[in-house]
This record gives sequence, C-alpha cells and structure tokens, in this order.
Amino acid sequence: GEAGGAVDYTQLPAVLDKRLEALDSSNAVRPTIISAKETWTKKAMASLMSKEPDTTMLGEEELRTEKHKAMELLEALTRSGALVIEDASLHVVLGATHTFDKSLVDTVVQDNVNPILQVERSSLIMASSVMQKEVDQLIKSEHVDRVKRLTPALFPPPRPLKGLSGLQA
Repeated sequence: GEAGGAVDYTQLPAVLDKRLEALDSSNAVRPTIISAKETWTKKAMASLMSKEPDTTMLGEEELRTEKHKAMELLEALTRSGALVIEDASLHVVLGATHTFDKSLVDTVVQDNVNPILQVERSSLIMASSVMQKEVDQLIKSEHVDRVKRLTPALFPPPRPLKGLSGLQA
C-alpha cells in the first residue's frame, strides 16, 4: 500500500502485467475488456414503508444523472471530504483470460501438459499481486510443498538476516 494505507488501484493492471511477464513462462494470461450494458435496471424503494422496490430502466442520460446524484450524496455525507469514511467497501473488477495455444484436449494429449497447473500458477500470480501477499500465505500449508516443487518461481528465495551477511556457517 501507499502512505496512510491508500492503494492506487488504477496501477493494478500494470502490476499484474509486470508480475505475469516475470513469472508466467507460458505467457497465457491476456487482459479482458469488460463492457457494461448500455441500459441498466435500477431497483429502489420509493419510501421506507414500501413493500416492493420500484424497477426503472436507465439509459445513458439517466445513468449520468444517477452517478451525479450519488457523488452529491457522498460529498454531502463527508462534508466535501472533511469527514473520513472509516468503514467502507470498494469492489474492483479486473478481467483476465487464460488462453492455450491449442485446444484443451490437444494441450493434454499432444503436449502432455496439465492445464490445471498452468491455470493454478496464473491464479496464484494474480492473487498474490492483488492481495499483496506471498503465495505461501494464500494457500493451505499442506499444498505449499507441492506448489513449490511445480512452480518454484512463485516463491522468492529467503532473504539473509540483516547484519549477518558476513558470517560463515
């Protein structure tokens, strides 16, 4: 994270690209463009006493209006940023596609490659990047030795203790 615990999530695609380039020898993960529908469905309660939510279809202009209203509400609740929101959730969606040069069957039969191991490696690279944790912190302890044996590049070499680098064993 950055100073104050803030994280710049706009940098996540670049971080993922760099880690995948360094650690994924198959170069099989590609960015995926996620496009939202042009028309959205809004469900909202007309009042606190309403039994069922009202459903409205929102086009481009209505979406712009709703976004503006949401930002105005956020600004009012935080007094234009003077109040800190200490307990909030942010959901980030980042799309990626794992590809194979051949069909799945040909990958297994002709190349004698286990595609599950390739997808597992890619998933661990992405998870460790997003979660900002080492791979061994993300998987169950009983799987660490297996993953280390099959994909040693995911585990950084142990760092020497500071101040002891000149000692001989």
